[in-house]
Amino acid sequence: MKPRAFIAFLLAPLIGWAAYALLAHRVAIMFSQRWGQRLVRAGDGKFSDAAVFLQHRFYEGAWLLTLTVVLTLAVFATGALLARRLTPIWKWVPFSLTGFVGVNVWLKFASATCLFWCLFWNGKGTTNNLTQFHIKLLLMNENPAPMKVVLAGSSQVRAQIDSRILNSYFGSNIFTTELHFPGNRCYDLLLLDHKLQGRKADVILCYLSELNFFDGPIGDGSAFFFNFRDLPELCELGGQLRWSRRALAYGLLGETLPVFWIREPIPERFLGVEVTGIRQKGRDAALASDLEQRAVEAAAGYRADAGSDFSFRAFEVFVAKCRAQHRTVIACCGQLNPILARHLNPALRAQMRAFLRNLAAKYDNLALLDEGDLPIEAESDYEDLTHITAEARIRFTEALEPVLQRLMLSKEQIRSKAG
Repeated sequence: MKPRAFIAFLLAPLIGWAAYALLAHRVAIMFSQRWGQRLVRAGDGKFSDAAVFLQHRFYEGAWLLTLTVVLTLAVFATGALLARRLTPIWKWVPFSLTGFVGVNVWLKFASATCLFWCLFWNGKGTTNNLTQFHIKLLLMNENPAPMKVVLAGSSQVRAQIDSRILNSYFGSNIFTTELHFPGNRCYDLLLLDHKLQGRKADVILCYLSELNFFDGPIGDGSAFFFNFRDLPELCELGGQLRWSRRALAYGLLGETLPVFWIREPIPERFLGVEVTGIRQKGRDAALASDLEQRAVEAAAGYRADAGSDFSFRAFEVFVAKCRAQHRTVIACCGQLNPILARHLNPALRAQMRAFLRNLAAKYDNLALLDEGDLPIEAESDYEDLTHITAEARIRFTEALEPVLQRLMLSKEQIRSKAG
């Protein structure tokens, strides 16, 4: 690297941090006064103060600039050192290897910033699930509300409960964010617990149905969140790699090589969901349009076996970990489309309800909302076998709000007495 380029590289982080210290607050205020409301609307409930949001992104920008400069210099220095004894025709090899390592190290650290994930934002409804998850996760701590509520689980919890409606009811004292991931099972709640370490999450609200316990033990989220430190716990719970070799292997590969971990957000950002979603559209088109027929086919995958036993154990460990961290778990004993429910073995639901009731009696941090506490949804309320319509979602959230208010008030009273 030429001396001038080297000096410019060294000065870039210093200039970045100086600009942040001198201008970040002023620029954030200026932008928020002019475009703040538009920015908050685009955030779709993920943050409420545009100035605070922008100032944090300016900080992350200075940090990412510093990270980029340091790793670039390290890659060039290491590559030059390794290439010293090689002939000119082979000098590209060490530079390529160190560059590949440098890119993965950069991604490992950069993915811990919200600004990084904002680069992959495509707009509401067309942004990759992994991108949305991390943006919401990283913005949690920036909200000043004294109590934080996390909606966790599969896409059912997103379909059932609208966090924006709850936030409009709760005001500034309680902030609700939704951290679902499509296809998640009970074991994925343990993986989410690891993501929440060091973050304020007072209440975890789960919507549980037979899908979470009896339709396979490993969810799609494991392909993105499973890592090597989870292997011992998986084995202790009786998990078996054969249940989902691809998802677990993808998780381990993604931890080793972060460039593989973000294999979906990158192409979706630059090619668009119209291109990257062609395969999924084909799968959706192949589904039977007759819900009754689809229910018969789907019901065949719901069974009580070693996988469901694993799911029950995983959920109990999750509740126990939440208690150790002084977190309350609210479990909604939810349902599926009645069309699908009719084709399931009734013993499955009875087993799930009995397990949740026994667990609520065993753990004082678990509040169970049983069938009688929740609105019952009819076939007409569903748009498929598992997800309710937008109108039904509003009704369910509005009916759930007073129940949550009572639970939150009770939790606050307990905390006040303890203080």
